[in-house]
Amino acid sequence: MSAVRDGAGLAHRLWRSRSAGGRIARALLLLPAALYRAGAGLRNAAYDAGVLRARRLPLPSLGVGNLAVGGAGKTPVAAFLAGELARRGAKPGILLRGYRGGDEAEEHRARTPGAVVVADADRGRGGARAAAEGAEVLVLDDCLQHRAVRPDALLVVVAEETAAGPMWPLPAGPWREGLRALGRGDGVVVTYKTAGAEAAAATARRLAPRTGAGIGVAAGLAIARLVPLAGGAPLAAAMLAGREVVAACGIGEPAPFRGQLERLGARVRLMAYGDHHAWRPDEVAAIAAAAGPGGTVVTTAKDAARLRPLWPAAGPACLVAELAVRVTYGAEDLSRLLDRIGRAAHPQHQRVAAGVPPDRRMPS
Repeated sequence: MSAVRDGAGLAHRLWRSRSAGGRIARALLLLPAALYRAGAGLRNAAYDAGVLRARRLPLPSLGVGNLAVGGAGKTPVAAFLAGELARRGAKPGILLRGYRGGDEAEEHRARTPGAVVVADADRGRGGARAAAEGAEVLVLDDCLQHRAVRPDALLVVVAEETAAGPMWPLPAGPWREGLRALGRGDGVVVTYKTAGAEAAAATARRLAPRTGAGIGVAAGLAIARLVPLAGGAPLAAAMLAGREVVAACGIGEPAPFRGQLERLGARVRLMAYGDHHAWRPDEVAAIAAAAGPGGTVVTTAKDAARLRPLWPAAGPACLVAELAVRVTYGAEDLSRLLDRIGRAAHPQHQRVAAGVPPDRRMPS
């Protein structure tokens, strides 16, 4: 079915196009792409050489970052890791840059109740604030390219659905960095929404040796339940079987979202806009009209905070698809990493609370 896209959505369509026009457009963007890659390379070289220095954070920390823009499931993975650290008895603080209005901050608050969520472009300042509010361990959502602070461990998220394609750099493609950047991480998490678990595990095995600690993890992202945008009891995802739904989203890679809904048996009309889209009332009205009275709209957790104040009270039902993260490969290596960070959390928090500089040696 038809899709509505804004400029950022058009960029994603261009990156995936196999038409002659798409190839020509990408070729015309090769020069700015080369300049972008050269600039990123120079900046990384400055950090690697110590010309630019990264600060340490006040608490044990785990970073999560992307090689490509949007769609890999970085935020659900970061929330999952924060929840796993909480299960180990450490109160997590989640640090974000506060990108475009804070939709990811709201998603984290909903996913990880009890976590200290701080949105601040200055991660050092954000970490200090999280520590002051009682956090014992920090999870940084989006920090691979933002190197002003250095987490104690770093996981790089790659989507299986896009891992096999050509790695055209921005703006000719969605890739912020190439595979060499995996060397800055301790491990790689290969997520999958519509691809198979075995394919994701194979990619994790292939990419893990490129990372510092050789950790390779495959994690499935599936729609676990549907939560009414206006509030109310969650609904089983299976209720979408046989239904016509409008999938409304402002995310980096909308095609896997449609695929997830189709796997549940829904007949989907996709209305996709750019990543972190700032919804307008007329766009929301168009989505509601497309669903019609008594219809069903499904959106993402990232979009929910922005859509909620705009959704018409008399409009069709709007349901928020909540993703569950299920590790299907590399669980033992990931668990050992989380155990190390969790063991470091409590004594470090006590030192920080007492005004003593933290001991940065991680337990073995």
